Amino acid sequence: MNQILLTNNQYKKKKNNKYNGNNSGDMKKIIIFFSIAIIIFGIAIAGIYGYKIYKNQNKEEKSIARPELSLEETENEVKIIAKAEIGIDKIIYKWNEDEPVEKEMNGRTTNEEAMEIPEGENTLTVKVIDMNGEEIESNKEFYKEGDNEAPKLEIDEDLLVREGKIKIIATDENNKIKYITYKWNDDEETTIEAEDENQTSLETTIDVKRGQNTLKITAVNGVAKEKTLERNLKGVNEPKIDVTREANKIYMRITHDMGFKKVQFTVNGKEYVYDENFLGYDSEKQEIFYQFELKEGENTVIIYAVSNENTEKEYRGKCNYTAEE
Repeated sequence: MNQILLTNNQYKKKKNNKYNGNNSGDMKKIIIFFSIAIIIFGIAIAGIYGYKIYKNQNKEEKSIARPELSLEETENEVKIIAKAEIGIDKIIYKWNEDEPVEKEMNGRTTNEEAMEIPEGENTLTVKVIDMNGEEIESNKEFYKEGDNEAPKLEIDEDLLVREGKIKIIATDENNKIKYITYKWNDDEETTIEAEDENQTSLETTIDVKRGQNTLKITAVNGVAKEKTLERNLKGVNEPKIDVTREANKIYMRITHDMGFKKVQFTVNGKEYVYDENFLGYDSEKQEIFYQFELKEGENTVIIYAVSNENTEKEYRGKCNYTAEE
């Protein structure tokens, strides 16, 4: 019996030991599983967070992208190099205190343009504006030694507003003048040649293209030296006023091909106004007529016209009238 009890006790002990061993192994497996799960979860969180940072950095880099601009000097020229990933809207440049020249780029992403450096000390200012309105500006000084063999070139703008024309004048007493070329924007070039090979000056009067345009003019002398000017001009015309008298009447005719904002008549102290407050006013009407009968004695008339181009013209006149019996 003792042997049987001993055997039974030993069996229970072994059974208990086996049960405890399995329990310990299961706990280790659970701990390992949760450890791996926590590591994988941490890696996932780190990856998501890292991707968000990377994405935000890319967004910031894209949002602060600005146009690029550089000015490179060669022997007699300066090259303007402009870039913009989103596209260039316009490039504006000027020499010294000259009128700025504005060129539309229409979304072009890169543009290179070379221009001649004027003689002497000069400052070039360039501004690049992209399609988002972001801009970059640069200015740089350039020096070019004078060339006594180059012709002189001038633009006379006295006729610009009055007649919509300008006069181009090229002179060279040493080497004579051979020809002048000019062109508007990217239009074809026009050449004006000297009639005499010994001419020391050459002049031509040209119509100014209506609106805002860039004019490039070059004068070339007998030894192939040249001088170039570039101007940004706005072609406009002032109103025309014609006043005539027939017998006892004054006839007035005011014309402008773009119409009128206002035409004001003052006849013998009485004022008549043709503008937006006048019944029947038409801003696109190109001709305005008015007439009045002369009174005995002195008569005065003042006409003031403003076109839709904001050009102005004034006329003042007087005459004496004696009525016939």
